[in-house]
Amino acid sequence: MDYRQLNRIANSDLTELKNHIFGLPQRNTSQAQEFGTRFHDYLLLDSDTVPSGKGATATRRMLDVVRADAFFARLLPEAEIETPQFWNDEQTGLPCKARLDIRLPGEGLIVDVKTTSARSQREFESNCYRYEYDRQAAFYLDGCRQAGECADRFILLGIQKHKPHNLYVVEVLADSIFMDGGRRKYHRLLRSWQETGFRPSSWGG
Repeated sequence: MDYRQLNRIANSDLTELKNHIFGLPQRNTSQAQEFGTRFHDYLLLDSDTVPSGKGATATRRMLDVVRADAFFARLLPEAEIETPQFWNDEQTGLPCKARLDIRLPGEGLIVDVKTTSARSQREFESNCYRYEYDRQAAFYLDGCRQAGECADRFILLGIQKHKPHNLYVVEVLADSIFMDGGRRKYHRLLRSWQETGFRPSSWGG
């Protein structure tokens, strides 16, 4: 069965639950999200395809910056790309899932690529909290560990969408303050999910 059709809780489903709890509008896929998805595909899945259409010039420049980065180039030969991970949450027993951009099991490392409008490293770090990347990082890392996988480091790799297309790196460890904050966020949401029997739109039916 397709990953998206599995009735397991994804990080995006937790966002939908949070919006539901606080009476916030549910966000449909935005142009920014669509751009980010296309960029991921070009970078990780369709590396031989030349971007075309709207935003193609910026996409090509961004790809050049990321591919020229020594750290990223070192990752790829040993990396598992776009791998699904499944687990049952230890506290609630709820079924969960994640799709990991880049994983290096031998290094206990997960890397998530973000396209960003941030103009500096500091702004990108601020956005990691604004967009709750801390919750995503903790959810993914803990999920791997609960599934018996080696995972103790998480890197957020941000590529600026506008010139000069800066590359930003935020690396966090499993026991960091960043992770602890994200862990509390997803734990609260999973407890609310269990209490309310929430069913996200992604599950259909």
